[in-house]
Amino acid sequence: MDEYKRFARNYEGLNPKEEIFKQEPFFREIIKRYSIKKCLDCACGPGWHLFMLDNLGIECAGSDLSEEMLSLAKKNLKGKNIPLKIQDFQKLSDSWQETFDLVICMSTSINHMQTDEDVIKALDSMYQQLDEGGILIIDNGVADALINERPKLIPARIHKDQAYYFFLQYPDEDHIIFNILDVRKTRDSFEHDFETMTLKAITKENLEHCFAQTNFKRIHYYGDHDFSTYSAATGNRLIVVAEK
Repeated sequence: MDEYKRFARNYEGLNPKEEIFKQEPFFREIIKRYSIKKCLDCACGPGWHLFMLDNLGIECAGSDLSEEMLSLAKKNLKGKNIPLKIQDFQKLSDSWQETFDLVICMSTSINHMQTDEDVIKALDSMYQQLDEGGILIIDNGVADALINERPKLIPARIHKDQAYYFFLQYPDEDHIIFNILDVRKTRDSFEHDFETMTLKAITKENLEHCFAQTNFKRIHYYGDHDFSTYSAATGNRLIVVAEK
């Protein structure tokens, strides 16, 4: 996660809290449907999912592998009683002895796993932190349509005085290199940052294979946070709800 040492300070421009908060109706339905009381965000980043879920009355805890991201989370969650720990989500039990009825892994965090074996290890780790009958939610933003279409440039986020562009490379069938250009307007010119990260391309078929190696009982696949049916032909986002 070394890329986040520099990228953390620009992360919230690319993934603003307003976009996270749009997921509130999805989580309200999840809370109602599965009687959720306690949640672990195992890739909490700057903490906005925790902020939202805490406001919905859920007892929350969070962890992340990046110290820089946890520093942001501590700042954003100031005044809230939410424990935060530095922890690899492949080894959650090293930090968390308690269990939860909801574990979430959002914002394409699962795609940082580089092999199927890594994904399966992460799923097993998340499974162990769930109560019996608990659920895991995974948000995969590098899914079938992106892999099939293989675009070279994506204008990822455009603000008034700032823009993020993804320049994509495809070194093999299983990975995508994201070259992230952050351009900001200054008083009389422009400045920019450039960061690179390699993510695993995870199709629905790939995830089905990985989940088949775990003890999860029922797996539900959705095309977005509106519970729409997932389509491999058009799906740029794959939401997974897995029941223990």
